[in-house]
This record gives sequence, C-alpha cells and structure tokens, in this order.
Amino acid sequence: MRLSKFSDKYKNNSFLLYANTSLILAILPILFFKLSGYFSGFGFIIVNSNFILISQQLNIINLIIGLSIPLNIILFSLVCGLDRKLISSFFPIIVNYTIYGLIIYLLFVIFSYSFIIFLFLNEIAGLRLIFIVLGLVLSLSLLYVFPPILKGIFNFSKIPYIPVIGVVLNEVDHKELFSLVEKISNSIKAKKPKNIVVSISNNFYAISKDIIVFNGVNEFKLKNETLHISLPYLRVLTQNELEGVIGHELGHFEGEDTSYAIKFAPIYRRLNQQLIELENFYEDEDNKKSYLIKLAVYPIIFLFNEFTRKEEKISREQEIKADNYGSKTSGGAKAFITALAKVYIYGLIWSETEENFREMVRVKKNEVLKNLSLKFHENAKSLLDKDKLIQYLEGIKNFEQYHPSDTHPILEDRMNNLGISINDISNNDLTNFEPSASKLLPKINIIEENLTLVLRELEK
Repeated sequence: MRLSKFSDKYKNNSFLLYANTSLILAILPILFFKLSGYFSGFGFIIVNSNFILISQQLNIINLIIGLSIPLNIILFSLVCGLDRKLISSFFPIIVNYTIYGLIIYLLFVIFSYSFIIFLFLNEIAGLRLIFIVLGLVLSLSLLYVFPPILKGIFNFSKIPYIPVIGVVLNEVDHKELFSLVEKISNSIKAKKPKNIVVSISNNFYAISKDIIVFNGVNEFKLKNETLHISLPYLRVLTQNELEGVIGHELGHFEGEDTSYAIKFAPIYRRLNQQLIELENFYEDEDNKKSYLIKLAVYPIIFLFNEFTRKEEKISREQEIKADNYGSKTSGGAKAFITALAKVYIYGLIWSETEENFREMVRVKKNEVLKNLSLKFHENAKSLLDKDKLIQYLEGIKNFEQYHPSDTHPILEDRMNNLGISINDISNNDLTNFEPSASKLLPKINIIEENLTLVLRELEK
C-alpha cells in the first residue's frame, strides 16, 4: 500500500505537528474574540451588546473545540500505544471526532468572521450597498475551503472495495484446495476464510471485507474473510511452499489480528486514500500557501501521522508472526523462505510478462496470447539465468513485498527472523516447481484462459 507523502514528511515530527495544528486552530477564535470586543453595537443598526457577548462565548467554545481535536488525537495515541484492541476500538471514534469536529469548527469560524465584518460595516464603513456586497463576498470566500472537505467526507463515507478481476472458487469444484485451507486454518487456530478468490496477478493476501470481484460476466461483493491466491505463482510454487504462503496469510486471521483488520485497517486505508487525493490539491501553490487550507488539512495529517507510526510497527510485527505460521505450515523455515524468495524473484518476470501482454494488446499484434499465467510460467523457466538466481535474490533482499493494505518487512529481516540465510538456499531450490501447486486446482487452464480473455478485453 502506497502511503501518502504527508506521512513521510511528518513521520518523526509528531510534537511539532501537534504544536502547529494547535496554533493554527487557536488563532482565529482568539482573534475574533478580541476583535468583537472592540465594537459597541452602535451604528447604522443598533446591535444588542448581548449578541456581541454571545459571539465571544461562541469563539471560546470554538477555541475549545479546535484545541480538543489535536489534544484528543495525542491522548488517544498515548492511551492506545501499540495495543491492537484499544486501537481497533478508539481509532474509528477519533477519526469521526476529528472530521466532524473540524466541520463544526469551520462553521463557527465562518459565522464569527461574517459577524465581525457586519459589525465593522455597521459601525465604521456604513451599511451602504457596495460595502454590504463586499462583506458578503468576503464571507462567502471562506466557503471555498469546504468543497474539498465535503468531497473527502463523501468519499470517506463510501466503502472502498478492493477491486479484483478474478474468480470466486466454490467448495464443490475445488474441494482439494478448500480442504487444504481448512487444514492449515485448524493447525494454526486461525479463522477459516469464507471466500477463496484466484486471479491472474502476483498477489497473495488475506483480507476482511472490502473486496469486489469481477469475472468478466458478473460482479461479486464479498463479505467476511477472503483469501486471495495468485494463479501465476501457483505455477512456480511447490505444494509445500504454497502451504507456507497460505499459512502466513491465514495467520492474519488469528487472534487479535482479525478484529484489528476489520475495525482499523479499512478506515486507515480510506484515510490514506483521501490524503493521497489531497496531494494533488495541495500541489497548487495557492492552496499550499492558504491558511484556511492548512486549517482544514493539518488536523487530518496529524491524525494520520500519529497512527501511521503505530500501524507500521504493528504491521511489521504481524508479518513476522505470520511468517512463523508460514514456516510451521510449509514444513520448515527453509521451504517458506524459498517460497518468499520465489515471490520476490519471479516478480521481476511477472512485471515483464504483464507489460508485454499489454503492449501486445495495444499494438494489436496478430499473435493472441490465450493464457497469461502459463506464459509467465514459460518465461520463468527460460528468461532468468538459472545459475544467477541467488545473485538476483541478493540484489532485491532489501525490497518490500507489495500488499494492498499492509506493510511488509524487507526480505532480509524476514529471513533473519526464521534463522535462514541466503547461503541456505540454492539455485535448484528456486527453480524447482514440482510437485506444482497448480495441481491443487482442477481445470486451472480454463480459469486462466477465461481471465486472460477478460484482461485482454479490458486492456482494449
């Protein structure tokens, strides 16, 4: 999952970000409180002094609301620590409090600003038409900050399903694979996934909710836990290695990980997506310099930054723990690390195979590729120098594996955790595809050919 640039920029500046956020939110209520005290209420229209006092009280309330937003973020952050149960319980609350508290705060700001302009026109400039129009324009100018916020809230409230072009397997036709998954679930005492999905991609992952599958004809919204399996990698993994990969993924459905994945991860992904979209808005120099944009954005950045640091630590701990399950279910650490090494190395081949397929469709070559997954398998056997796979592994051991919702440790850390070094793995290990994991899926060719056709039509 690609994180927002804001996360990198402010990652280790939590206190500074808290101070800036508090200062930004405090300035306007204090300013409006002071300014309103300079007006008597006597002018073209007599304004009851009680209204001025009420406006000052509203500014005090707004100051409290504004300062409570970063204060609550930092307090919840300190209370939760790295406890997944607490984070799962409190994170949705603090996200909603931040977003909707910010809207109430901004509405108060607009009201106070408009009231100050009215008092100024009433007592000093006079309520002439030109000044009234000017006052309305100045008041309405504050509203330009709302569209990106409201759009963000609208998008945030929608459920962002992870899209998959694939096939939902059924237990009748794919009994052997379902039995294997059930056996692994029982062996590590993890929740058995309700759904198993295969696709022509290079991803394995387990996820709770938020997935939508299109098979070329129908679209399915899947609820509960889903295990996603890569068809191309079934071609290069042995059955033991696949068991290790599945064991790792199902490890995320064990214990506290399930609740954390359901309550925290989806909201965190949505918040990250909103900040990624905000990056484009913030690239405009005028928006970047605008105080009101900072007013609207800084609290969200602070919230995301505070929990990103936690998510990275927790996610890495989860991955290391899940690796232990992978080692257990594959029959040993070496088999599991070999599976990971294949995922990393043959990912290079997958990228090239996928891009060649797209180029083939774009230029409308006469050659028709019927099975993209099988083509990947052929390339995996022929394009890489079999005597140099360990060298490739050495070169990519510091890269992180892609995942749609989690952060993975680098391969070297995962190897060290299981007590395996590169010297323990041979070129023969990395080129051994038998007994193939693909044999666990009957009629795999038909599934792959159908999905290749769908991908080709979509690419067109």
